Amino acid sequence: MKILSFFAAILLLTGQAYAGANQEAFLKQQLASNINKSISVERSVSSLLKQYPEFEEVILNTAFQEYPEQYRQIIRGAFHADPAFSEDIIHLAMLHKVATCDKIIKEAIKAEPAYADDIVIVASKLHPEDRDHIIITALHTQPIMANSIVNNASKTYPSDFEQILSIAFKELPDFFMSTLKNAFSNFPDQKDVVVKVAVEALNKEHARSIVEEAISSGLSQDVAINAAIQGGANDAQFAFNQ
Repeated sequence: MKILSFFAAILLLTGQAYAGANQEAFLKQQLASNINKSISVERSVSSLLKQYPEFEEVILNTAFQEYPEQYRQIIRGAFHADPAFSEDIIHLAMLHKVATCDKIIKEAIKAEPAYADDIVIVASKLHPEDRDHIIITALHTQPIMANSIVNNASKTYPSDFEQILSIAFKELPDFFMSTLKNAFSNFPDQKDVVVKVAVEALNKEHARSIVEEAISSGLSQDVAINAAIQGGANDAQFAFNQ
């Protein structure tokens, strides 16, 4: 009985492997056929993923293996088919080393800007050692999503809140006030930390306006001033009228 069960299992696994090989061969042929008909790689990948979403990993593996130089089109086509594939898209692009991490992140965000914050988290989990650089790349690629990127990354990595916020302040000085107000609003229990990091990140001449914004958000004057001083501000800047 055990021998029969063993052989039955072998046959099942062999059948599955054969089916998997057939699926891969079929999808590879479909992809090549489309491209031979002058259909772009982007459109071909998107079309196949919409037709066979259950074989999404096979399709992406095949595309990255056969057309690595067209990785931009593959990423765009995959995101256009379904942004929910984001984790596999980024993972397989990095696995096949079709480009550097920052180029893959940039292309993914350009393909689906609204998913910038999710793309940062996916990429950071795959390459935690490059997280800061991933965040920087995302902020510069889609600065309009800066607040969402900061919020999502900070909630995923709460112990690194100061570092993430500092990166946003330094990399996007033109969005400073928006980032500051966002941090006060979304991290109400860490307003003093926000003040300290903001003062550290910018020229100290802005310390007073940072403190005024903190007070406006509900932080007490004394706490706001002390936090600014911890960030390197001069207490002479805070001669507020009583």
